[in-house]
Amino acid sequence: MEYEINEFDPQKATDEFWEIYFEFTETNFRYHNPDDPLPNREVVIQRQKTEIPYYHVKRWLAITPENKVIAWAGFGAGVEGSSDYEENKHLCNMNIAVLADYVRKGIGTDLLKRVVQEAQILGKTTMEVSTDTDPGRAFLEHFGAQLAIEAAENRLDLEDIDWDLMQSWVDESSKRAEEVTIESFYECPEEILEEYSELYTEALNMQPLGDTEHRANIDGKLRRELEQVLKDRGFTNYTLISREKDGKISGLTEILYDSRESYKILQELTGVRPEFRGRGLGKWLKGKMILHIRDNYPDVEVIITGNAEANSPMNSINERMGFKKHKAAGSYKVLTEDITKRLEI
Repeated sequence: MEYEINEFDPQKATDEFWEIYFEFTETNFRYHNPDDPLPNREVVIQRQKTEIPYYHVKRWLAITPENKVIAWAGFGAGVEGSSDYEENKHLCNMNIAVLADYVRKGIGTDLLKRVVQEAQILGKTTMEVSTDTDPGRAFLEHFGAQLAIEAAENRLDLEDIDWDLMQSWVDESSKRAEEVTIESFYECPEEILEEYSELYTEALNMQPLGDTEHRANIDGKLRRELEQVLKDRGFTNYTLISREKDGKISGLTEILYDSRESYKILQELTGVRPEFRGRGLGKWLKGKMILHIRDNYPDVEVIITGNAEANSPMNSINERMGFKKHKAAGSYKVLTEDITKRLEI
């Protein structure tokens, strides 16, 4: 079949272009997420246009002569300048989506070639990608990608929450750790910026990471830049931290919310330093956060989070809260050299 692959720049896209783009993305979304509301178009455009500091992004679309978008590919890689560059300078990420009616026609392979060529240009030796579909897994495995870790998107319907249990978590944990206080912020206070960034990095890297190779190293400067990216994308970022008697930050949990998609909240990172575990701080933070959601976000119907299947402690807490697996996912990786040979580039 006939199609062209063109690079896509959101900054230059016209209103007419966005219409054919959304015809593609919304068709694909309905196919894979039939029970979810369509993403807000204003939100999609804003997030596509938001640039991430120290991150190189390219996007391509496969378009038929009838001006129909049938597939999409994205590439991302860190560039020198950020605090986490050295750990991850060999890595890049990719994503490919093809409409169900057009799979197995070589379109995904043609897009993959563009992605791999970009990795070669930037000298990225390892490619990492996640998928939550069986065709996606089959496509990656066909080209030699190896499963690095199994994960899942988990969801909690607010109507299913045992609110008395959540309150008991807060009450009991606060008694077990009387010397601990819980504090909150939307933007990290300057006086704890470096300490919090250190804890955030530690919590990210404490998670089961399997054979994935990306490692966090977030300093105060990068933290501020990431906060600005979230604002520019329309998110409210709310964080709870636990603070010990001596002032040290021992744990954290955070959520992301966009009022334009008010039915959902994203539960992001939760972590407690190893030396402060065993007193219920994780349950306290999670319980207090969910009570905050109930009291401050009346339109929220569902809380969405993602966890590695190997993250038993966090999965245990989430299951007791009522989270249920919504969709399985896998993170894969492949050497650029190996996939180049398979593609015969």
